[in-house]
Order: sequence, then C-alpha cells, then structure tokens
Amino acid sequence: MVKGKNRRLAFIVANYFGQCRGGAELQSEFVARQARQQGWDIHYCFVSNGNKYSTRDDVSLYPIRKRFLWSKLSNIKYPYHGSLLRVLRQIRPEVIYQRGATSFTGIAARYAARNPCRLVYHVASDPEVQASPLPWARPWLIPELLYFRYGLRNAGTVIAQTQMQADALKENYNRQAAVIPNGHPDPGECEKTERPLRVLWIANWKQLKRPELFVELAERIGGQGGIRFVMLGRQDGYRQLADRAKHIGIDVPGEVTNERVNELLTESHVLVNTSSYEGFSNTFVQAWMRKVPVVSLSVDPDKLLTARQLGFRSGSFDQLVSDTRLLLGDSELRNRLGARSRNYALNHCSMENMKRIVDIIAE
Repeated sequence: MVKGKNRRLAFIVANYFGQCRGGAELQSEFVARQARQQGWDIHYCFVSNGNKYSTRDDVSLYPIRKRFLWSKLSNIKYPYHGSLLRVLRQIRPEVIYQRGATSFTGIAARYAARNPCRLVYHVASDPEVQASPLPWARPWLIPELLYFRYGLRNAGTVIAQTQMQADALKENYNRQAAVIPNGHPDPGECEKTERPLRVLWIANWKQLKRPELFVELAERIGGQGGIRFVMLGRQDGYRQLADRAKHIGIDVPGEVTNERVNELLTESHVLVNTSSYEGFSNTFVQAWMRKVPVVSLSVDPDKLLTARQLGFRSGSFDQLVSDTRLLLGDSELRNRLGARSRNYALNHCSMENMKRIVDIIAE
C-alpha cells in the first residue's frame, strides 16, 4: 500500500467545516487531518456560504461562491458543474474523496474517468443508497439525482457507515462497499454527577429532525426533580418553537462549536434523537464515548441500540417518553448502559477508523 508522499488528495464536500459544522463536514475534517499526517497534500473544494473562515497552512481551500437561486431551488449543485471542473483541473488530484449525495458525486466520477484519478465516495445518510423514484413534481431536482446516481455507480470505491447501508447499496445498485463507522477521539474517562440530570437533543432544526417532538417530550416529563432539557442547533425557521421551548424551561443555546457539544455531553445523562432518518449519527458516537446512552425514536444504525444495549429505539412517541423516564429514574441502568456504550465506541468508533479510510484512499 502506497502512502501519501505528497500526492494530491481533493476533498469535495457541499460545505466546509470552517463554515458549516455538520456531521459530514466533521468526519471529512478528521479524514483530512489523518491524510495530512500520512503525507498527502490536501485540497478542499466546497460551496462557500458567505460566512467568514480562516485560511490554513496545511490545507489548500477552493471556495465556489454560492448562488442564491440554486440555494432556493433545494440547494441544487449541478449548476456549479463548470466551476468544480475548473477547480479539479487546477488541482489535478490523484484521488478525490467525496461525501454527501449531490451532483458533485457524478461530476467527480466523470472527472476521475477522464483523468488519472480515482474517486472514493463515502455514504453520509441512509436515503443515499435507496432506489427512490425520480422527483417529477420538482423537475429541477431530476438532474441532481441522476448526476448523483451516475457517480455512485461509477465511483472507484464506496465506503458505507453501516452494514445496513452496504446491504442496501448491493441490493439497489449492485455495488460492494467497505463498512467503516464514524470515528471520534477518546475524551478520556468522565464521571457523571447525579444532579441535575440533563437530557440533550442535538441537531440543526429542520423537518427531518423533528425538534417539536423533543419539546413535547419535555412537556410530558416536566422539569421538576432536578431534570434539565437542552436543545442545540441552528433554529432557522423555528422561532416560534424555540420560544415555546424556552417558555417551558428548555435551555436553547442555539448552534455551538463541536467542542462545546462534547462538553455538554460530558455533563449529560441521556441523548434523545427524534430524526426520521440519519446515517451513522456523529452525536451517537460522541454520546457513547462519554457514557451517555441514546434514546432514539426511529434511528438505530445496524440495530446497535437494541442488539448491543447502548440505549433504546423506541419506535413510538409514547414509548420514547417511557424509555426516557426509565433512564432518568434508574441510575443503575443508566450507568450500566453508559459504560457499555463507552466500551463499544472505544472499540468500534475510534479515530482508528480514520486510518482505515486513508488506507483505502491510498490503495
């Protein structure tokens, strides 16, 4: 296996970690750091959202200016086709690492096919590997989806976050995938105080994350008995819900840094997830590393919550309330699941996974 030796590695992502700190951006940042340590020259291509960001000595940044019209049309990316190709021709990468289902996947695959270059595509969410019908009701999205599917079928290598994703990819696209879960640094041992008990919810507020359900959960359980509820994330378009949350005593600090997320998880006792779907949620791993069991309404990557007893997959809102109440009222159960969660994360979701990804890049 050949190490980097100053070979050129291009990251193509929808957003840059210095401007938008979502899960895909965070994992890409971790991969970039590991690749840099192994001698790769890192080039980062992204659509700039206009926010300020710092230049870096260890990474070459190639922002593509976001266009308002394309953002309004469901944030489509194929109109940036020419801009992205110009950047790739300037970089001349030997490998492209691309994460997230956009037309950039197809553009990168087409560039790789016509140049001495290989595309490594990394699945970021479960719907990416499903065979959904074309969105005829919104025809401007059809090229976006077709570009992406071309890229998925023609990428040199595909990495999945879960075995469930790999199985769906094989069934729907006849593609094999390496399975590598998300990875996070070990924060070290953390001791939990018994009071106050903190219940944490982490996501940018949008429809698929269903923040209103966490507010209803807090209303059902109540804040008495030293229980505090905290909701993190951008609240775009959810001002009324944020006001309602504050009115019933939920702490709503908004979007915070990843470092602050980890600090709050260290102080928390239960992480609640109400998303309709995820990939392999970074917040799950960050919570498990800090002995925080997860209560999830719908999402259970590779059935880890149930099979490995790292928390609960509730399946219904009433059961979500019951499962959360159970953990808050039973410190022995909470501590047992928390210790099991940390042990699992250390063995399966460590930064060693970043090395595995870079090894695949270097093949």
